[in-house]
Amino acid sequence: MKTKNLKKPIVSLMLVLLLGCGSSGPTPIAGSETPSTNWEQDKSPYIISNWAFSEVPPGSFFHGHFPVLPGQNSENPSGQDSYKIESFLAAPSNISNYNPKRKDSSFVFFHSVKRSKNDLDILISAYIPFCPSGCYLGVKSEGKEQMIVPGESEDSSKPRIVVIPFQNEEVTLALQLFPFNGPRNMMENPVVGSFSEIQTVYLVKALRVLLFSSLEFFSFFFFAFIYIRRPQDKFNLSFALLNLSLAIWYPAYEGWFQYVVDSPWTWVIFGYSLGAFLPILFYEFTIGIFQAPRNIPGRTLQFLFILLTIWPSLEYGITGGHQYFGKVAFHIFLVILVFFYMNTLYIFFRYRWSSILSFRWVVTGLILVAVSSFYTVLSFAGFGQAQPWVNESFLGLTLLFSLALAKRYAEVFRALEKSEGKLKSLNESLETKVEERTQIIELQKAELIQKGRILAKDLSIAGKIQNSLLPRELPVIPNARISYRYKPMMEIGGDLLDVIYDPSTSSLGMFIGDVTGHGVSAALLASMLKMTLGDWSILLQDPSSLLLHIRNQFEGKLDGHFITATLVTVDLRSGKTLIANAGHPECLVLRKGGVVEFYRPKGVAIYEAIPTTYQTEFVDLKPGDKVVLYTDGIPDSRNIEGEFFGEDRLSDLLRKNSDQYPEDLCDSVIHGVQAFQGEFQNQDDMALLVVEYLG
Repeated sequence: MKTKNLKKPIVSLMLVLLLGCGSSGPTPIAGSETPSTNWEQDKSPYIISNWAFSEVPPGSFFHGHFPVLPGQNSENPSGQDSYKIESFLAAPSNISNYNPKRKDSSFVFFHSVKRSKNDLDILISAYIPFCPSGCYLGVKSEGKEQMIVPGESEDSSKPRIVVIPFQNEEVTLALQLFPFNGPRNMMENPVVGSFSEIQTVYLVKALRVLLFSSLEFFSFFFFAFIYIRRPQDKFNLSFALLNLSLAIWYPAYEGWFQYVVDSPWTWVIFGYSLGAFLPILFYEFTIGIFQAPRNIPGRTLQFLFILLTIWPSLEYGITGGHQYFGKVAFHIFLVILVFFYMNTLYIFFRYRWSSILSFRWVVTGLILVAVSSFYTVLSFAGFGQAQPWVNESFLGLTLLFSLALAKRYAEVFRALEKSEGKLKSLNESLETKVEERTQIIELQKAELIQKGRILAKDLSIAGKIQNSLLPRELPVIPNARISYRYKPMMEIGGDLLDVIYDPSTSSLGMFIGDVTGHGVSAALLASMLKMTLGDWSILLQDPSSLLLHIRNQFEGKLDGHFITATLVTVDLRSGKTLIANAGHPECLVLRKGGVVEFYRPKGVAIYEAIPTTYQTEFVDLKPGDKVVLYTDGIPDSRNIEGEFFGEDRLSDLLRKNSDQYPEDLCDSVIHGVQAFQGEFQNQDDMALLVVEYLG
């Protein structure tokens, strides 16, 4: 707002002097007289929707400008600049629907309040609704002794109560609205009545906003809790976020957020931007309920809504107004909203048979919200009264949605009860045939024992096959020593390690990986990982590309599993080392003096649903330094008290044995972990790979 530093008594004087433009000098144009209300106590309060108004040139109330009223001499004895108002611009008008010709001009609205002498002891007040650009109320008493006083100490944009300082038989109100570059200025018309009545109006409006926002906050927490319990029903998350957004948008739209943060940005961000974001959440909720695919029109509309969400804040930050948003973007928003509702109706009828919840109940609520939100947008644009119905209709949708959920859970419970009844009947039947069933069970038990022996034999063979995937003979290199240990939790496991030497480039490659889970499925994936590596010497100089190659090869084959891996390449001529990581524990560099360094380049685990890239980190090795790779079975080992072995104990163990050869160092680490575990052995697969650079 630009008027915070004005001297308000002077502004009020200028405002109320304009009130005489309909009663002195030349006769104003037809229908331009100041409208009036005959105040009666039994008909109070009054919504003042009949106003005469005049446009005030830019800067007229500032920099010493002073109005010359109709019938006065245009010469200004003080020598200041002046302007002249011939008459009102139009007949009495609804204050919430005016459209200024100049966005940098102020408007002054006039209305006279008359009452009888019997009502002079009643304190008259006015409720001033939210005006985004700020407004100011001046008051002038009519009669033999005319007096002019300010109605307020300063202009404000908040919804508020203003006590009319004069309690005469007739007073004239002058409401100045300051320039506003946006689609709309004042949300509704002021209300005049006794002080207690205006207090009631104020409290009812405030409590209405508080009630709906509180209910929507409650709905947010309620459906967020349901989503946490059932994360597969993602429409509950969309519905929770929709409630949260409405709970914030509604008080901002009505101007009550100005009491929390008195800034135009409150209106811009939460009144405009958040309002444009609501259809996105509404669309997510709709496709979740109907299990509809994301089609191209829906994605396009979401993208356009995101642009319109950013536009108001961006334009206001650059220009300080919403001139282009009001002229261009807001109309585009209305057009997009029409297509958005058409696409929503298409989803309703195209996927109505795949609705998760009761189609009639949910669709009734969704249509109710769609119609009311569209009416609110039209009201916001100036078509009709600016009283949003979104919150009322959305609470209706919440009720219908909750009933539909309750019906769904009731059906599940009935099915569960039916199953329990069948189970009870089956148990009774089993009791009558226990001897017959016992014989069958014994036969089945013997069969299971036989199958178990076969399975154990197969697992033993599978373990031998998997052991064959490990390096049989480590390469003998003059300037490096290599050793590893591999201990699966069962006969087979999901850990894998490999070493490769490229004599043409004198490069040594070390790979270690871990497939989530245990047993056969993890072992099969580990075997696939070994085959995927193949001859990986061609990618030794670019470890991150090798990890990306592995991820591409496993696209659509992981079935819920994920793989972590670390790849290290050492140039045995210079000691230059390349490290790439895919969500695996840190690569440790054990310096010759016992210092342990941790390296973990950026990169997430190999998983189908997480597209990613990998980074390569560089480190220089000096003669006597060791590179230590391990799987999480080592630091995640626990003792009888439930404590983890952890990276700190591992680094201390490496530091104490830093002078050992890789072969002895591997044994020291494995023995140290097993001693820490005590009785709790074989908790997870463990793999360890140590390479010493000799220079």
